[in-house]
Amino acid sequence: MLLEERENIILQNINAKGTATVRQLAQACDVTEVTVRRDLKRLEENKLLKRVFGGAVSIERSQYPAPQYADQASEAPALPNADALIVTTIDTRDAHTLRERAIRQDIPLIAEGNPQDGAVYLGIDNYETGCQLGLWSANYLRRHGFANVHVLDIGILSMSATKLRSKGFLDGLSAGIGDEVAALSIDGKGRYNSAYQIALDALRLHPEINLIFGINDDSILAGMQAYHDLGRDKSMLIAVSIGGEGNTIFDVLMAKGPLKACMAMFPEVVGRLAIDTVRYLWRANRNDFNVITPTALLTAENINAFYLKNENDWQFVNEKIVNTDALPWRAEDLRGAEARKRRISFSISFRTHEWYQNLAKAMHARAKSVGVEFSVVDVNEDIRQEIRELQRIIGKLAASYIRAGETVILDAGTTTMNMTQFLKQRQNITVITNSPDIFAGLRPNPSIKLILAGGAFDREAQAFAGRQVHALFKEMRVDKAFIGAEGFSSSFGLSAGNANVAEARRSMINAAREVVVLADHTLLGVDSDVHVTDIVNVDTLITDMGVLPSQRLEYAQSGKNILVAGQVPAADE
Repeated sequence: MLLEERENIILQNINAKGTATVRQLAQACDVTEVTVRRDLKRLEENKLLKRVFGGAVSIERSQYPAPQYADQASEAPALPNADALIVTTIDTRDAHTLRERAIRQDIPLIAEGNPQDGAVYLGIDNYETGCQLGLWSANYLRRHGFANVHVLDIGILSMSATKLRSKGFLDGLSAGIGDEVAALSIDGKGRYNSAYQIALDALRLHPEINLIFGINDDSILAGMQAYHDLGRDKSMLIAVSIGGEGNTIFDVLMAKGPLKACMAMFPEVVGRLAIDTVRYLWRANRNDFNVITPTALLTAENINAFYLKNENDWQFVNEKIVNTDALPWRAEDLRGAEARKRRISFSISFRTHEWYQNLAKAMHARAKSVGVEFSVVDVNEDIRQEIRELQRIIGKLAASYIRAGETVILDAGTTTMNMTQFLKQRQNITVITNSPDIFAGLRPNPSIKLILAGGAFDREAQAFAGRQVHALFKEMRVDKAFIGAEGFSSSFGLSAGNANVAEARRSMINAAREVVVLADHTLLGVDSDVHVTDIVNVDTLITDMGVLPSQRLEYAQSGKNILVAGQVPAADE
């Protein structure tokens, strides 16, 4: 790519979003991060943008910059077979997947920031924290002569914890003012770019807004920046937030602009308590408690009671903020928790977010001090690893479902491929497949008769498909067909993401006396692009322990045989 084209792409990204990381820009330009850093330096010298640590912001939008994120967290990759799992704010389906892992491995599960079923909650009292900030804001507004209050509440509508923060704030504000306040609640999704765009639209439509509340640092910084970019009078704006995640918000607070107060959540404290909560759970056979972490209202006048500026960083200095009497353990309860080498994995959504970086840093320091191994993993990769493991144990159970003397079809796909490692020593079976990978995996065993269905090779599916595959299966009758899935629901049935794959699977299903679908729990209740067959044509479903009770009941009532990997022993166990 030419230099001029690359610079145009960089400026378009930054000017459109207000900010971008080096990694994002490198991906957009399809070049190395080293090249992007050189480009950013040159563009800054030409006064076309402003560099920050880990990326850049636009000149126009640098009044309240997004937090200065690093490109990567400095922690090591996730350790295998962790002895405890700490998860942060993730969506319901991912939370369910990780919860099932903790149950299967019988390890402690800590939910940081947002409560989850089956986990010990570690975080602030969201409603009470919001309420305290609302009462303080009402008092501030009264003292400074704000008669009419119009609120922009920048929250996250999909999370119970942040909804409680917003509700608490608005309730506290109304109680302090003595009347219900006019409030516009928007979903900023907790990230600077999305919060900025929707706040900009809200402020254009509602110029009367004079109080902005943000549920985290990104939300309030984006809201203030949008107000600034519209050329509004900053002396007419009051901004308050919950967060206190790191350097950026403290610098803005000390600038004594619209941001008047921040309810700090202290990642330094939360990180330490997270490790100690795990240590307690290793000793105590219980998880019927929550760990409520401390908060404090910070202003420019009192911030030095909690943080002191040291060169470029703010250092936490108030250890007394932790009420040890409120913890479910005493110091002696933690002794001996590290009798053997243990591992804790921290699974996070936004690896480059200032809160999570500071939280991980505090966890790492505490873990190191007590002799515990610690790692950080991106939740998306963590989920992928977990699904790979679920596919492996589903494949193992499916392999045990094949009896000696049977002729079976193995559809192409990851889960069916996992069957091969458990079939390598089997005797007297015939396997027909359209997958060259499955064929190659079973080829070394002379006791397995193999038939490879040929035809046109579908590179996307890594399998043979088309008329020749259809013609082969039309002439055959097999005992069982093991079919993969991209979706499996009662309404749409079995579905695939590719029309060629769907056609091949229909041919396999028509050739089999028993149709066995292999689908991990994340695919249940999901519809992919192309319909393969109705659920009535499926005889057996093999899934994992993440299947919901309602789904099991529904499939059982429809007459399906359901085998749950991890619950039903495989034949060789």
